[in-house]
Amino acid sequence: MDIHRSLLCRSYPRQACLLLAATLFIGTVHASPVASAQMLENYRESFKNSTPPSKYIFVDANGGDQPSDGPGKIYILDITAREPASFIYSSEIDRLFKDHFSVMVDNESLISTPTADYLVLIMTRPHEYNPKSDHCAAGMGEDRAYLIAITDSGVKVLNRNFFSCAGSYRMVHVNEQPGYEIRDYKKGIDQAQSVRYLLQDGKLIRKENGPYKEKPQ
Repeated sequence: MDIHRSLLCRSYPRQACLLLAATLFIGTVHASPVASAQMLENYRESFKNSTPPSKYIFVDANGGDQPSDGPGKIYILDITAREPASFIYSSEIDRLFKDHFSVMVDNESLISTPTADYLVLIMTRPHEYNPKSDHCAAGMGEDRAYLIAITDSGVKVLNRNFFSCAGSYRMVHVNEQPGYEIRDYKKGIDQAQSVRYLLQDGKLIRKENGPYKEKPQ
């Protein structure tokens, strides 16, 4: 018997000991990769002139910044974090890469709060990978956008249809609160509608906002 497990079992009943040992084993096996200080410094140097500034990037399990749709997991990395910084894993976002989407973090969309960072992910894939999906026009690829929140506990997808190929979004400030405004096209309505997500008490609140109005030039 492993020495560490033997010592644990002296202090706990057999069933509790087995559960604790299994928990420790699972936690070790499934721990996310960690970015070293040098890796973070290299990425900060690489992206120092990016506009807008980059905070989050996609990486593979080895820290490479050109993830593909191969068998390995895809992670999100906060390159502004202090080391050691754990890679952030989301099975749903990983699946997008496996389903042949090209996914981009729109760093211009970043809204930071003490408890969460809000971001928009923009993605596209060729028509042949999902011929039954809704497209902008015949033969065109599939476009999507996700609204996500990144917290200490991981990634949460807030909206899987933030806007599609016919829509778009812009950053807004309403009553000094940041948020997003979407140009949304509803079925049977020709005029674009406005949907806003505004930050209130640290959370994004969705509100219908009537007809969409272009910004004055």
